[in-house]
Amino acid sequence: MEFVCCNNNSAQSLQSFHTNALNFITLYKTVVDAYVSNFFVEDHWKKLPNSWKDVLCCMDTDELSDLLSVTSKHCRRVLPLSLLCFKSCTQTYSLGRYPVDLDSDKIKQKFKDNGSAGCDVMESNQNIPVPVQLEVSDSMKSKHSVKDGQYLPLNQFFRKHVKPKKQHEILQLGKLISLLSQASGSKHVVDVGAGQGHLSRILTFGHSLKVTTVEASGCHAPKAEKFDKDMSYTIRSHLKRKLKESKMIDTTDETCAVDSIPLPNHVTCMIQPNTTPGDFLQVINSEASISNEDNLCQCPNHGPDDSLFRLQTCIKCFKKREISHEDKRLLLTGLHACGDLTPTILRVFARCDDIRGVASVGCCYMKMSTKENTSEDVGYPISKFVSELPDHQLTYEAREMACHSIDVYRQRLLDNPPNLKLHCYRALLQEIILHKKPDFVFGATKLTIKKAEQMDFERYAKIALAKLGLDCEIDSDILKTLLCKLSNWKDVVAFYTIRLALAPVVETVILLDRMFYLKEQGISSYLIPVFDPSLSPRNFALVAYK
Repeated sequence: MEFVCCNNNSAQSLQSFHTNALNFITLYKTVVDAYVSNFFVEDHWKKLPNSWKDVLCCMDTDELSDLLSVTSKHCRRVLPLSLLCFKSCTQTYSLGRYPVDLDSDKIKQKFKDNGSAGCDVMESNQNIPVPVQLEVSDSMKSKHSVKDGQYLPLNQFFRKHVKPKKQHEILQLGKLISLLSQASGSKHVVDVGAGQGHLSRILTFGHSLKVTTVEASGCHAPKAEKFDKDMSYTIRSHLKRKLKESKMIDTTDETCAVDSIPLPNHVTCMIQPNTTPGDFLQVINSEASISNEDNLCQCPNHGPDDSLFRLQTCIKCFKKREISHEDKRLLLTGLHACGDLTPTILRVFARCDDIRGVASVGCCYMKMSTKENTSEDVGYPISKFVSELPDHQLTYEAREMACHSIDVYRQRLLDNPPNLKLHCYRALLQEIILHKKPDFVFGATKLTIKKAEQMDFERYAKIALAKLGLDCEIDSDILKTLLCKLSNWKDVVAFYTIRLALAPVVETVILLDRMFYLKEQGISSYLIPVFDPSLSPRNFALVAYK
């Protein structure tokens, strides 16, 4: 597996790589910035070279899937050289997405060496953009097991109230934060944008870490506290039952130790782009009840995916632990911190000496602020290097596209389900909408129609118009013209596939900008794919420590 390191040795090569990727995006800007819903009204098909259109219009959906894959297993046609070059560039300027095996001895040793010898130990032996190659275990190569709404590799204690996607994410990010904690010597994690605290519980009960959560929405903290107590009670009961069955240890004193596990502290606060390190620390120290009782298990094999938590050993460890006074050595994390929140986390980390490490997974790139809409610290670009590049700006459309999953859509193309035609339905609907309301603003209203794939276009259109508050009657001549265009639904799918192939390149540009910012602050960093992209498309964790 690959991951990218940005340090003194690799920064210049990465900057050159980033510039080339940005130039490539600029070359296809008309495609990147084109919403598929405007396929007909803006005649997007004309934006592609004629040689591409001649072959794309004849390709089946499984053949189109090859445009989103490194391999070419399904294409049965000779593609134009320029289209082959396009595909090659989309692969070249996209970061490898296959997840790192966080249980492998190699990556554990990388973190261990890096923590003891300094950041620049973990660097590539090859020239960037070819990142470090890590061995992937056979277990990681197989599909993750999701059955009956449960992600089976995760211990059952942590699955309650959590969907399979999130179950996978908290298991993987928890492992990464544990490695980061060992490398940086920090035992106190601050989870920003924590929601209902699912990650915080896996860090507390699964990795023996002290956790403070920071969440803007006040409605989440009460639920998080309730879930914390429920999990503590469940684990306590489980331990008590197991110890009683073993008859090896008197349960009275030992289960009391479970009661003394410090639960996560939940703070309700909005972290803004202009939040200073001092303001941030004040929030953590004043509104959260920081405890120095650090009596959690320190067994080296203790993890959230252990079937019994190494129960007897862990109980003994409760007694052996000494009080820690290292609460000021903080780690920051954010699981899919939305929009500007991830850049804000990175700024606070870089500026605050008490924060020793960060592991952040971003999302919702379209919600980031830019220099076009604010004069304050922006979400993109965050680095001086990128901000000084010509044509560095990414439109809302480009950043929104970068959030889409090519892995999931590639599988859809292979399966060729009926709902692929919905791209064409939506594009035809746009013509009717603009005929009835010329000033219609795209994206102002979320349009979701259940079981749309089971409808004919006329029924779909009338339901959509009603949802938009428009007259549902459709002129018969207009409807007849649109139905004739419906036969071109594969052209719409082909255009969407071409556009989607550029999504990972846009995401690469955004993520490297964040690495460059940290390097400008004298901090090396790493982009590590930690999630299965078919389960969690935004699967890169940006990791750094001082």
